[in-house]
Amino acid sequence: MNARQLEIFHAVMRMRSVTGAAGFLGISQPAVSKALRLAERQVGFRLFRTVKGRLLPTSEAERLLPDAERIVGDIAAFARLTGEVRTGGAGLVRVAASSSLSNGLLPRAVARFQRSHPLVRVSSHLLPARETAEAVLSGHVDLGLCLSPVPIPGLAVRSLPGPRMIVIAPEGHALLRRRVVTPADLAPYPLVSFGPETYFGQVLDQAFAAAGLKREVALQVTMSISAACHVRAGAGVAILDGLTTQLGLPGLGWRPLAPAIMLPVSLMTQETRTVPQLVNAFAQALTTDLEELVG
Repeated sequence: MNARQLEIFHAVMRMRSVTGAAGFLGISQPAVSKALRLAERQVGFRLFRTVKGRLLPTSEAERLLPDAERIVGDIAAFARLTGEVRTGGAGLVRVAASSSLSNGLLPRAVARFQRSHPLVRVSSHLLPARETAEAVLSGHVDLGLCLSPVPIPGLAVRSLPGPRMIVIAPEGHALLRRRVVTPADLAPYPLVSFGPETYFGQVLDQAFAAAGLKREVALQVTMSISAACHVRAGAGVAILDGLTTQLGLPGLGWRPLAPAIMLPVSLMTQETRTVPQLVNAFAQALTTDLEELVG
Protein backbone atom coordinates (compact mmCIF):
# COMPACT_ATOMS: atom_id res chain seq x y z
CA MET A 1 0.00 0.00 0.00
CA ASN A 2 1.60 3.28 -1.05
CA ALA A 3 1.33 6.58 0.82
CA ARG A 4 -1.64 7.86 -1.19
CA GLN A 5 -3.56 4.62 -0.78
CA LEU A 6 -2.80 4.71 2.93
CA GLU A 7 -4.14 8.25 3.18
CA ILE A 8 -7.33 7.25 1.37
CA PHE A 9 -7.73 4.09 3.48
CA HIS A 10 -7.31 6.17 6.64
CA ALA A 11 -9.85 8.77 5.49
CA VAL A 12 -12.44 6.07 4.72
CA MET A 13 -11.85 4.45 8.11
CA ARG A 14 -12.31 7.77 9.91
CA MET A 15 -15.30 9.01 7.90
CA ARG A 16 -16.86 5.52 7.59
CA SER A 17 -17.95 6.22 4.02
CA VAL A 18 -16.50 6.67 0.55
CA THR A 19 -18.54 9.86 0.15
CA GLY A 20 -17.20 11.38 3.37
CA ALA A 21 -13.62 10.44 2.55
CA ALA A 22 -13.90 11.88 -0.97
CA GLY A 23 -15.27 15.15 0.40
CA PHE A 24 -12.60 15.39 3.06
CA LEU A 25 -9.75 14.68 0.63
CA GLY A 26 -11.22 16.77 -2.18
CA ILE A 27 -11.24 13.95 -4.74
CA SER A 28 -13.95 12.01 -6.56
CA GLN A 29 -15.75 8.98 -5.12
CA PRO A 30 -14.60 6.77 -8.03
CA ALA A 31 -11.00 7.74 -7.24
CA VAL A 32 -11.49 6.63 -3.63
CA SER A 33 -13.09 3.33 -4.66
CA LYS A 34 -10.33 2.62 -7.19
CA ALA A 35 -7.59 3.32 -4.63
CA LEU A 36 -9.25 0.95 -2.15
CA ARG A 37 -9.46 -1.84 -4.73
CA LEU A 38 -5.77 -1.43 -5.61
CA ALA A 39 -4.83 -1.37 -1.93
CA GLU A 40 -6.74 -4.61 -1.32
CA ARG A 41 -4.93 -6.29 -4.20
CA GLN A 42 -1.56 -5.21 -2.85
CA VAL A 43 -2.16 -6.24 0.78
CA GLY A 44 -3.87 -9.48 -0.27
CA PHE A 45 -7.03 -9.26 1.83
CA ARG A 46 -10.33 -7.38 2.00
CA LEU A 47 -10.37 -4.05 3.80
CA PHE A 48 -14.08 -3.27 3.54
CA ARG A 49 -17.34 -5.05 2.84
CA THR A 50 -20.79 -3.69 2.02
CA VAL A 51 -23.70 -4.71 4.26
CA LYS A 52 -27.18 -3.39 3.44
CA GLY A 53 -25.69 -0.49 1.54
CA ARG A 54 -23.26 0.46 4.32
CA LEU A 55 -19.49 0.26 4.00
CA LEU A 56 -18.03 -1.64 6.95
CA PRO A 57 -14.32 -2.24 7.70
CA THR A 58 -13.11 -5.79 8.11
CA SER A 59 -11.34 -6.92 11.27
CA GLU A 60 -8.06 -6.79 9.31
CA ALA A 61 -8.70 -3.12 8.47
CA GLU A 62 -9.41 -2.33 12.13
CA ARG A 63 -6.04 -3.88 13.07
CA LEU A 64 -4.28 -1.64 10.55
CA LEU A 65 -5.95 1.60 11.74
CA PRO A 66 -3.67 2.55 14.69
CA ASP A 67 -0.50 2.31 12.60
CA ALA A 68 -2.25 4.01 9.67
CA GLU A 69 -3.13 6.96 11.93
CA ARG A 70 0.45 7.26 13.12
CA ILE A 71 1.95 7.09 9.63
CA VAL A 72 -0.58 9.50 8.11
CA GLY A 73 0.08 11.93 10.95
CA ASP A 74 3.82 11.68 10.37
CA ILE A 75 3.40 12.24 6.64
CA ALA A 76 1.20 15.29 7.30
CA ALA A 77 3.75 16.69 9.75
CA PHE A 78 6.56 16.16 7.23
CA ALA A 79 4.56 17.82 4.46
CA ARG A 80 3.86 20.76 6.76
CA LEU A 81 7.55 21.06 7.60
CA THR A 82 8.65 20.99 3.96
CA GLY A 83 6.04 23.65 3.17
CA GLU A 84 7.39 25.89 5.90
CA VAL A 85 10.94 25.42 4.63
CA ARG A 86 9.83 26.14 1.05
CA THR A 87 8.10 29.40 2.05
CA GLY A 88 10.96 30.59 4.20
CA GLY A 89 9.27 29.78 7.47
CA ALA A 90 5.96 31.47 6.61
CA GLY A 91 4.04 28.34 7.54
CA LEU A 92 0.48 27.10 7.44
CA VAL A 93 -2.15 26.82 10.17
CA ARG A 94 -4.94 24.31 9.52
CA VAL A 95 -8.08 24.61 11.60
CA ALA A 96 -11.44 22.84 11.60
CA ALA A 97 -14.57 23.98 13.40
CA SER A 98 -18.19 22.97 13.63
CA SER A 99 -21.25 24.96 12.61
CA SER A 100 -21.48 28.54 13.91
CA LEU A 101 -17.92 28.48 15.27
CA SER A 102 -16.70 28.10 11.69
CA ASN A 103 -18.92 30.89 10.40
CA GLY A 104 -19.28 33.17 13.43
CA LEU A 105 -15.87 33.02 15.13
CA LEU A 106 -13.23 31.81 12.66
CA PRO A 107 -13.48 34.68 10.14
CA ARG A 108 -12.82 37.23 12.90
CA ALA A 109 -9.96 35.19 14.36
CA VAL A 110 -8.35 34.63 10.94
CA ALA A 111 -8.49 38.37 10.20
CA ARG A 112 -6.92 39.20 13.58
CA PHE A 113 -4.21 36.55 13.16
CA GLN A 114 -3.28 37.59 9.63
CA ARG A 115 -2.82 41.21 10.66
CA SER A 116 0.08 40.10 12.86
CA HIS A 117 1.19 37.15 10.66
CA PRO A 118 0.65 38.36 7.06
CA LEU A 119 2.82 35.63 5.49
CA VAL A 120 1.10 32.71 7.21
CA ARG A 121 -1.57 30.84 5.27
CA VAL A 122 -4.67 29.58 7.07
CA SER A 123 -6.68 26.57 5.92
CA SER A 124 -10.22 26.54 7.38
CA HIS A 125 -12.61 23.55 7.32
CA LEU A 126 -16.27 23.32 8.33
CA LEU A 127 -16.95 19.84 9.76
CA PRO A 128 -19.38 18.24 12.25
CA ALA A 129 -18.03 18.05 15.81
CA ARG A 130 -16.88 14.43 15.74
CA GLU A 131 -15.24 14.77 12.33
CA THR A 132 -13.50 17.92 13.59
CA ALA A 133 -12.04 15.93 16.48
CA GLU A 134 -11.02 13.07 14.18
CA ALA A 135 -9.32 15.49 11.77
CA VAL A 136 -7.21 16.79 14.67
CA LEU A 137 -6.40 13.28 15.87
CA SER A 138 -5.34 12.14 12.40
CA GLY A 139 -3.12 15.18 11.85
CA HIS A 140 -5.17 16.55 8.95
CA VAL A 141 -5.64 19.80 10.89
CA ASP A 142 -3.62 21.43 13.69
CA LEU A 143 -6.51 22.78 15.73
CA GLY A 144 -10.18 21.93 16.18
CA LEU A 145 -13.10 23.81 17.70
CA CYS A 146 -16.54 22.53 18.62
CA LEU A 147 -19.39 23.23 21.03
CA SER A 148 -20.25 19.55 21.56
CA PRO A 149 -17.86 17.52 23.75
CA VAL A 150 -16.19 14.70 21.81
CA PRO A 151 -14.50 12.25 24.21
CA ILE A 152 -11.84 10.71 21.93
CA PRO A 153 -8.56 9.44 23.47
CA GLY A 154 -5.47 11.18 22.14
CA LEU A 155 -6.86 14.71 22.16
CA ALA A 156 -5.71 17.54 24.39
CA VAL A 157 -8.86 19.57 25.06
CA ARG A 158 -8.94 23.08 26.47
CA SER A 159 -12.33 24.41 27.56
CA LEU A 160 -13.03 28.09 26.85
CA PRO A 161 -16.01 30.16 28.03
CA GLY A 162 -18.53 30.03 25.22
CA PRO A 163 -21.83 31.53 24.12
CA ARG A 164 -25.22 31.48 25.80
CA MET A 165 -28.09 29.70 24.10
CA ILE A 166 -30.62 32.02 22.50
CA VAL A 167 -34.02 31.81 20.85
CA ILE A 168 -34.26 33.09 17.29
CA ALA A 169 -37.49 34.01 15.50
CA PRO A 170 -38.55 35.93 12.40
CA GLU A 171 -38.64 39.72 12.83
CA GLY A 172 -41.94 40.87 14.31
CA HIS A 173 -42.58 37.53 16.07
CA ALA A 174 -44.45 37.70 19.39
CA LEU A 175 -41.55 36.07 21.26
CA LEU A 176 -39.31 39.03 20.42
CA ARG A 177 -41.49 41.28 22.59
CA ARG A 178 -40.18 39.44 25.64
CA ARG A 179 -36.93 40.29 27.48
CA VAL A 180 -36.05 36.59 27.80
CA VAL A 181 -37.77 33.45 26.52
CA THR A 182 -38.48 30.33 28.60
CA PRO A 183 -39.31 26.78 27.45
CA ALA A 184 -42.96 27.44 28.40
CA ASP A 185 -43.02 30.51 26.12
CA LEU A 186 -41.95 28.29 23.20
CA ALA A 187 -44.72 25.70 23.62
CA PRO A 188 -47.26 27.31 21.21
CA TYR A 189 -44.79 27.56 18.31
CA PRO A 190 -43.24 25.00 15.92
CA LEU A 191 -39.69 24.29 17.08
CA VAL A 192 -36.79 23.86 14.65
CA SER A 193 -34.26 21.93 16.68
CA PHE A 194 -31.73 19.14 17.09
CA GLY A 195 -32.47 15.43 17.51
CA PRO A 196 -32.55 13.84 20.98
CA GLU A 197 -29.42 11.79 20.14
CA THR A 198 -27.28 14.94 19.75
CA TYR A 199 -25.51 16.87 22.50
CA PHE A 200 -27.57 20.03 21.87
CA GLY A 201 -30.74 17.99 21.81
CA GLN A 202 -29.94 16.36 25.15
CA VAL A 203 -29.08 19.71 26.75
CA LEU A 204 -32.39 21.18 25.58
CA ASP A 205 -34.36 18.10 26.65
CA GLN A 206 -32.96 18.57 30.15
CA ALA A 207 -33.92 22.26 30.17
CA PHE A 208 -37.47 21.49 29.06
CA ALA A 209 -37.77 18.62 31.58
CA ALA A 210 -36.65 20.97 34.38
CA ALA A 211 -39.57 23.22 33.40
CA GLY A 212 -41.96 20.25 33.49
CA LEU A 213 -42.25 20.13 29.71
CA LYS A 214 -41.37 17.79 26.85
CA ARG A 215 -39.48 19.28 23.93
CA GLU A 216 -41.51 18.74 20.76
CA VAL A 217 -39.49 19.13 17.54
CA ALA A 218 -41.41 20.14 14.42
CA LEU A 219 -38.37 20.18 12.12
CA GLN A 220 -35.15 18.35 12.99
CA VAL A 221 -31.80 19.77 11.83
CA THR A 222 -28.13 19.00 12.39
CA MET A 223 -26.48 22.43 12.10
CA SER A 224 -27.21 25.86 13.57
CA ILE A 225 -26.97 27.70 10.26
CA SER A 226 -29.49 25.30 8.74
CA ALA A 227 -31.89 25.95 11.63
CA ALA A 228 -31.50 29.72 11.19
CA CYS A 229 -32.30 29.48 7.48
CA HIS A 230 -35.44 27.44 8.17
CA VAL A 231 -36.58 29.95 10.80
CA ARG A 232 -36.02 32.83 8.38
CA ALA A 233 -38.18 30.97 5.84
CA GLY A 234 -41.02 30.73 8.38
CA ALA A 235 -40.70 27.11 9.58
CA GLY A 236 -40.89 28.10 13.25
CA VAL A 237 -38.50 29.26 15.99
CA ALA A 238 -35.23 27.75 17.20
CA ILE A 239 -32.90 27.56 20.19
CA LEU A 240 -29.30 27.99 19.05
CA ASP A 241 -25.91 29.04 20.36
CA GLY A 242 -25.35 32.80 20.60
CA LEU A 243 -22.66 32.82 17.91
CA THR A 244 -25.46 32.38 15.39
CA THR A 245 -26.05 36.14 15.69
CA GLN A 246 -22.68 36.64 13.93
CA LEU A 247 -23.93 35.01 10.73
CA GLY A 248 -25.60 38.23 9.64
CA LEU A 249 -28.79 36.62 8.35
CA PRO A 250 -31.42 39.31 7.74
CA GLY A 251 -35.02 38.99 8.86
CA LEU A 252 -34.25 37.38 12.23
CA GLY A 253 -34.36 38.56 15.82
CA TRP A 254 -33.24 36.89 19.02
CA ARG A 255 -33.72 36.83 22.78
CA PRO A 256 -31.77 35.02 25.54
CA LEU A 257 -33.09 31.66 26.69
CA ALA A 258 -33.95 31.50 30.40
CA PRO A 259 -32.78 29.87 32.57
CA ALA A 260 -29.41 30.54 30.94
CA ILE A 261 -27.54 27.67 29.28
CA MET A 262 -23.86 28.37 28.61
CA LEU A 263 -21.94 26.34 26.02
CA PRO A 264 -18.18 25.94 26.57
CA VAL A 265 -16.00 25.86 23.47
CA SER A 266 -13.65 22.86 23.18
CA LEU A 267 -10.28 23.76 21.65
CA MET A 268 -8.57 20.53 20.56
CA THR A 269 -5.00 19.63 19.62
CA GLN A 270 -3.11 16.33 19.44
CA GLU A 271 -2.17 15.16 22.92
CA THR A 272 1.13 13.55 21.91
CA ARG A 273 2.50 16.34 19.70
CA THR A 274 4.07 19.65 20.63
CA VAL A 275 1.84 22.46 19.43
CA PRO A 276 3.76 24.66 16.94
CA GLN A 277 4.30 28.30 17.85
CA LEU A 278 2.15 29.53 14.95
CA VAL A 279 -0.75 27.31 16.04
CA ASN A 280 -0.48 28.67 19.58
CA ALA A 281 -0.55 32.21 18.17
CA PHE A 282 -3.66 31.40 16.18
CA ALA A 283 -5.29 29.83 19.26
CA GLN A 284 -4.62 33.07 21.12
CA ALA A 285 -6.34 35.07 18.38
CA LEU A 286 -9.32 32.72 18.64
CA THR A 287 -9.44 33.10 22.41
CA THR A 288 -9.32 36.89 22.21
CA ASP A 289 -12.13 37.08 19.67
CA LEU A 290 -14.22 34.57 21.58
CA GLU A 291 -13.87 36.65 24.76
CA GLU A 292 -15.02 39.74 22.86
CA LEU A 293 -18.02 37.94 21.37
CA VAL A 294 -19.33 36.31 24.55
CA GLY A 295 -18.41 39.17 26.87
